[in-house]
Amino acid sequence: MRTVAFSVLFYAACSSTLLLINKVAMHFVPDASFILFCQFVTSSLAVRVIKLASPDSDIEFLRWEKARPFFLACLIFFLCLLANTAALKSVNVETVIVARSCAPIAVSILEHFTLGRNLPTLQGTLALLAIAGGAVIYVISDEGFKIEGYTWLLLYFVFIVTEMVFVKFIVDTVPMSTWTRVYYNNTLSIPLVLLSSTMMGFGGFLEVAWAWQHIAVVGLSCVVGVAISYSGFHLRKMVSATTFTVIGVLCKLMTVMLNDIVWSQHSNLMGHIGLLLCIAAGFAYERTKVVPK
Repeated sequence: MRTVAFSVLFYAACSSTLLLINKVAMHFVPDASFILFCQFVTSSLAVRVIKLASPDSDIEFLRWEKARPFFLACLIFFLCLLANTAALKSVNVETVIVARSCAPIAVSILEHFTLGRNLPTLQGTLALLAIAGGAVIYVISDEGFKIEGYTWLLLYFVFIVTEMVFVKFIVDTVPMSTWTRVYYNNTLSIPLVLLSSTMMGFGGFLEVAWAWQHIAVVGLSCVVGVAISYSGFHLRKMVSATTFTVIGVLCKLMTVMLNDIVWSQHSNLMGHIGLLLCIAAGFAYERTKVVPK
């Protein structure tokens, strides 16, 4: 139990800060593909360094029999991150959090039909509906509604629901260590981000007047990217896909508080009430959920 609690806290610390860091990074360097490329390369190299420092570790490099099933997970993961980062260009941080808050309902249903997990209890279902209700309150009160941003959010929602369930399936069926999963996930994502850069056009990062602030914020996003990649895979093997999704919602409270301190584009009072309802309902779900199979 202590191991799970520590894993949750570690993941929460990474998740609650990376969204805000990426928002700042997009402000300094408005090139989503470039930022993701830096994060993927950094995470891949970090695992290489760990293996070099500890040759006897259980880290495995790419093998076709494992890379093949893992590639689809990487593709979904990449599309999820790309949609998330692109959405941050035109919507505020709370809006992205609300999209994430609606995901547990869809994840619980998809997980039931694909992985054979039990559906939530009645109390758990009400808690998940309350999360969605809080999201509705937020959207109604959101003064920053932008069609382009919400289009990216819709894509982000579809990808994150699929990613939550499919990656759980990969974690359960493809045996490898957590650092190996980090390496596979990030290394296999590098060609995907290069392909997207080719399709969407190069040049965004080249137009930036680079200074130490730009390097620092992109570098910080890369460091936290390594941490969340490890903590996320480590936690996924301990809990169900629905529980992992709900935990991701809960830890966004820190993001909201940090966002209100350092960023001017945030929700109004009613929006915060809806957001807090989402988070409170998430805690209620964790107290009433059934034990996973």
